[in-house]
Amino acid sequence: MTEHFASALSGRSFINPVTNETVISSFRAGRHVEGLIHRHMPPDCLPAFLHEATHHWCFMHTVGLAVSLMHQRALTDAAAYRSKFDKDVARRLTGTMMRYEAFIALQRPLAEGLALYAEFDLSSHGTLPQLSTVLARVADYFGPSVIASFKPEEHRDAVTRNVLDLVLGSRRREPDVVGRRCDVLVRPADPEDGGYLPGYLLVKALWSVGMGVDARLGDPELFFAYAIAYFYTDLGLIAHLLDEDDDLRAVDRLIEYFVGRVVEFGLSDHAKQIDDFIENHRNRTTYTEFADWARHGNVRWSVDDATADLGADRLVALHDETLQGDDVVRNVALMFQRSVLSLGRHAVSVAVDENDRYTVTDGEHVVMTGKCTFDLPTGTTVDGHVDVSIDAHSGCAAIELTIGDGAPGYWFSDDASEDWRQSFLNTRAALSRAEGEAQEFLVLLRDVARQAAGVMYPLEIARDRATSATEVFTRLATAVFMAAMEERVPDFEAVDRSVDLLEHKGLAGVFDKIRHVRALAWGGLVMSTGALPDVDSARRLFEEDRDIHGVAETFDETVDLICRTGKEKLGNPLYTVRGGRPLFIL
Repeated sequence: MTEHFASALSGRSFINPVTNETVISSFRAGRHVEGLIHRHMPPDCLPAFLHEATHHWCFMHTVGLAVSLMHQRALTDAAAYRSKFDKDVARRLTGTMMRYEAFIALQRPLAEGLALYAEFDLSSHGTLPQLSTVLARVADYFGPSVIASFKPEEHRDAVTRNVLDLVLGSRRREPDVVGRRCDVLVRPADPEDGGYLPGYLLVKALWSVGMGVDARLGDPELFFAYAIAYFYTDLGLIAHLLDEDDDLRAVDRLIEYFVGRVVEFGLSDHAKQIDDFIENHRNRTTYTEFADWARHGNVRWSVDDATADLGADRLVALHDETLQGDDVVRNVALMFQRSVLSLGRHAVSVAVDENDRYTVTDGEHVVMTGKCTFDLPTGTTVDGHVDVSIDAHSGCAAIELTIGDGAPGYWFSDDASEDWRQSFLNTRAALSRAEGEAQEFLVLLRDVARQAAGVMYPLEIARDRATSATEVFTRLATAVFMAAMEERVPDFEAVDRSVDLLEHKGLAGVFDKIRHVRALAWGGLVMSTGALPDVDSARRLFEEDRDIHGVAETFDETVDLICRTGKEKLGNPLYTVRGGRPLFIL
């Protein structure tokens, strides 16, 4: 088990679900810090930013906080068990870690599917009163700076959404992004592969069935934000996640609930819930007490009141317990860090000139310069590192420059409030200590959980049960697509055949030529920002982008082959025309 969600598409990009620390591998200090300072990041960072920012936003929600609190208490229990055996501590530690492992495995396909949806499908039609957090940060750092100063102010939101369409649309027609999407479509539909294709199929299927229930979910941004709230602020899920009853039974109940929750999304009448969600988005309630927020600031959609109340009570109890004792500074620091999107730590060299100014370089590029506040003699060059962070809520930024064991120096963006700056400074030292402690106790944590368990390999059992349960997601997605196209209950033998085809090579097991999968990948990307209003437009753009998708046939010949192959092997044409508009199903 890894502590991180590593992106198979973005090299070293990852997120730690406990601390919500995020690293985006395409961000390079030397090339990109100046762009961050001036709010103009280069487009090559955008796909990985969308992917990892989505993971970060999911775990910023209440379920992510619950996971973090569980893990923090487990670290404390592991330390206590190491110094003195206590069977009650042992039992609690084992149960906590089994549910933690099960949940991380359970939600992995959904999390990856949402992140891939953000990369390839997300855009804004304006249904939400304000931009979602992920798109707001894209507008901040990838849109032109003219947005922030646009007058009149009441038109700024519409202008921002139009600019986002241009930013996303132009990037999605680049060869590397078409290649990224194609790579996802030819991955195995196997949970053991990280859940990428099963998750993407699942999220696209939930979007399809959601639109069928309420047309407002046709707005990709509304669906994206609503789905994240549906799953990651669900008090019913928290009730099962924090269930300390019999270890294996609690794991099984958690699995059953989560899979049922996914299925329930396709059966729910979302109209009233979407009304509430949009209204809450327009008029956000501020809570001064954690207990009030836990009970009233999280969703109770499609869950009975007793289970929701139980989830809130368990969350409040765990929160209050975690904030007691010697670890209070570390725990508060970790909770603050959850809203900070880190772009990573980067090694640098720092040189001081005769005018007492420093220059920071990464070996090739100048990262930043300024008045030297470090105790370094003139002419000195030393090694150090910079940490680059963005606040997900407000978009303000911070850069920390550290040299050796000395006190770090900081740069803050102009929009960083004094309160935010002070909170950031107060928590950095505690976060460093927390990260060190987490690494120190990580191996101990699992060893102690195994020693304390009444069965062999308890964590592996929990994780394997959860992973096996997610196999149903590919079946569910395939059945949804078949039903949507045929407008009837699908033939489940045909569903099984389709899943078998996708299991080992994804759509590479369906199409003889990868270029046809690439054409499908291209079509979905171009469609995602409204660039295909009619078939003639699709033909024209297909011809213009021939060097990108690499297909020699005409548009009509290509989609005819896609339709015939899709119907024959998957029971789904994968392409159709509705209301005169081309529609790529995947």
